[in-house]
Amino acid sequence: MSEELFAYLANRRAGRLIRKDNGNLQFRYDDGYAGPPLSHAMPLQAEAHPHAVCHAVFGGLLPEGDGREALARTLGVSPGNDYGLLAEVGGDCAGAITLLAPDATLDAQPRTRTLDDEQLDTLLRALPQRPLGADPSEGVRLSLAGAQPKLPVVIEDGRIALPLNAATPTTHILKPEPARFPGLVANEAFCMRLARATGLLAAAVETATSVSGLPYLIVERYDRDLTSDPIRRLHQEDACQALGIPSDRKYQAEGGPGVRELAELLRSATAVPAQELPRFWQALVFNWLVGNCDAHGKNFSLLYDGGAPTLAPLYDLVSTTAYPELTTRLAMRIDGAAQIEEVDMDGWVRLAREVGVSERFARRTTAAVVERTRAMLTEVVARVLANPAVEIVRRILSIRL
Repeated sequence: MSEELFAYLANRRAGRLIRKDNGNLQFRYDDGYAGPPLSHAMPLQAEAHPHAVCHAVFGGLLPEGDGREALARTLGVSPGNDYGLLAEVGGDCAGAITLLAPDATLDAQPRTRTLDDEQLDTLLRALPQRPLGADPSEGVRLSLAGAQPKLPVVIEDGRIALPLNAATPTTHILKPEPARFPGLVANEAFCMRLARATGLLAAAVETATSVSGLPYLIVERYDRDLTSDPIRRLHQEDACQALGIPSDRKYQAEGGPGVRELAELLRSATAVPAQELPRFWQALVFNWLVGNCDAHGKNFSLLYDGGAPTLAPLYDLVSTTAYPELTTRLAMRIDGAAQIEEVDMDGWVRLAREVGVSERFARRTTAAVVERTRAMLTEVVARVLANPAVEIVRRILSIRL
């Protein structure tokens, strides 16, 4: 017998996510629902959207890798069961999607549980075993994509709280430092702050330390309107979701999107591609400068806020080459270059032909990002702890160009 979850977009019911008897998913928009669609890959239509695109869009809301495995163990659900996992944790997702059982209703009043310092420390340290602080019995139904442990929370007046119902949008994401990568919090804080200092649109971040000494990053959610009362969810989707590509194919070498596919997505989906394409190019160059080889299709998103989407603020900017044990293979190739050390200015010019922009644009935009990064580097370094990412940027700025 088929099962179904009701899908809401910004608190408005949009349709039904259905699990068929054979385990496959389909999604049907409600009669009379006039939009916006839940995904660029799922336009409004009377017919049901099939399993493949549902797996990419809805499965793309869930954690990946070890995080998904641990979440599944915690909830007693198979790791490959998108539907079963979302039935448990789909109350607050990336963007404005909320998934509820048919007999559940959207509560009118937000409810939270404030965490004291010890409780927060316990939750952060337990994330590898209990991802996202999942506790559906208490109403903690949160989901975020990605492989790194993280905790969505509500921060208000300096207090950190967990949401206890779907009427409570989380406002920030906490990312504790994994034991395997010491300095990662300082690394990401440096890269994110440097991006903002150079004029790129990137999520705001702060650093903190738990009572037991665990560093963690505090990321302000760009998919929330924190100025509205009550706080409003803004819809977003990553490029893999928008292109109907499942999370396990996010890398270009595994069949995921490359630079050309993302450029075409911006041309077809956004209202002003001439505004979004330069922002995308700047992000590509910046990732190269900081040595971020992990800028894959799920690390670029579309943000919907009352009309055609724009390229979302940047997030997850990390100098991966600061860790010798990590690959230097690029998640998305630059002019066919698979390794970051193979990229040079001539490669950016050749990439312009592939993407369909002018050589003049490529040279001018690439050089501008390099010069702004060079100009702001000293100022940003003065505000962060010493970490290998700083030397990575200095090396690339001095040697590659």
